[in-house]
Amino acid sequence: MRCIFVHPFRATVSKDVTTTLQEVFRTDKGAVYQCDTSNRLVLEFWDTHTYLSARDFAQFRRMVQTVDLRQMALSTAAADDVEILTLPRSERCYVLTLCEVVHLRELLAGARLMLELNSMLRECGCSMTNYV
Repeated sequence: MRCIFVHPFRATVSKDVTTTLQEVFRTDKGAVYQCDTSNRLVLEFWDTHTYLSARDFAQFRRMVQTVDLRQMALSTAAADDVEILTLPRSERCYVLTLCEVVHLRELLAGARLMLELNSMLRECGCSMTNYV
């Protein structure tokens, strides 16, 4: 089940904007980019692009981490078949199955790890471009 509710006036990422985006982390289900011009992170999931501030990204990641996967897996109640997650300061929400929550969790955790690694490297006077 793929379902996403989007406000009709949402901002979309045009094809030429991708030149300002740096990929932070990618899985086969999505990617997280860092946009230097807007100083935001861009979550690409289900072929949609959502701009998030660093604070909103962290808040959404914590929200995804708090989903009780065990309850979703073991429950026979229809209410536990999906999890509805709303993005901070957005009218967008994701309606996710158990597998989709796991995929989103993997994507957000990997992006967080790469952001922390990049931050540590910058503190040491290095950058990721030296190692790529």
